[in-house]
Amino acid sequence: MQCYLAYGAALLVGAVAWWVLQSRGLIEDPFSVGFAVTCISTVVIWVFSVANDNSSIYDPYWVIAPPILALALKATAGGGLLGDWSARQICVVACLWIWGIRYHTMYSWSGWRSGLVHEDWRYEEMRSAPVPYWLNSLIGMHLFPTVLVYFAFAPAALVLIADPSTQPPLGFWDVLGVTGALSAVAIELFSDEQLRKYRASGEYAKGGAFRRGLWKYSRHPNYFGEVLFWLSLIPFAVPGGFLSEYPALVLIGPIMMAIFFRFSCWLMDVRSLSRRPEYQQLVDEVSAMVPWWPKKI
Repeated sequence: MQCYLAYGAALLVGAVAWWVLQSRGLIEDPFSVGFAVTCISTVVIWVFSVANDNSSIYDPYWVIAPPILALALKATAGGGLLGDWSARQICVVACLWIWGIRYHTMYSWSGWRSGLVHEDWRYEEMRSAPVPYWLNSLIGMHLFPTVLVYFAFAPAALVLIADPSTQPPLGFWDVLGVTGALSAVAIELFSDEQLRKYRASGEYAKGGAFRRGLWKYSRHPNYFGEVLFWLSLIPFAVPGGFLSEYPALVLIGPIMMAIFFRFSCWLMDVRSLSRRPEYQQLVDEVSAMVPWWPKKI
């Protein structure tokens, strides 16, 4: 129940904050309004995290926020939800919702079903940091990933707040974006399903290293799929001139997302090595994130 209350409250507070910021002209730029609102909604989730002493309540926000923000930006600055849509805006929103739905239907967060019965091990380790837990939770476990996701979402946001009538027709860059985004979703879907079946098998209980399917070519193919999805938003910003006009805004977010997930691969590897010594052979032979032919050692 706490999980549903947290996200219901975050949605309500976010909607009110969006209306207040725009109606009173406190922030005029739609992109900045979206950034302010997602940070405000994140603080609401954080309040519930502190109240329940469990920061894992934030986990689904990573995937819930972008599709909703996409519709909000389109509604307030891109001609309205019931107004004109450019074909590119339709493609961007469709990719974001397909990505989000895949997560919530094929790899649903356990908190929706069982509640806050455990906390992610990464959050547990951060409790030992030399700063108060509530502050570490707010900045490191909530606001940091929210800022990271929002700026990775920036290429899509620029397309959605643009006037549909000024956008050029679909072309090569849009095909590249759609192909990359859907391929990323497929990679995440298959890699997560392969991992789920492995964890349900007796082989996982023996502590062996998984080397089948996509996991034969990458130690973390699900992370590769996530990085590919965010990088695939960049091509959508090319035809309308957003990449040339705002190169830093378009590029920095997706690139930082790639760096973040590469660091996450390292964290996962360190944990696996501490629990399964035979994992070292996998590290020596299989690519960390980008799928590649395994080395013969």
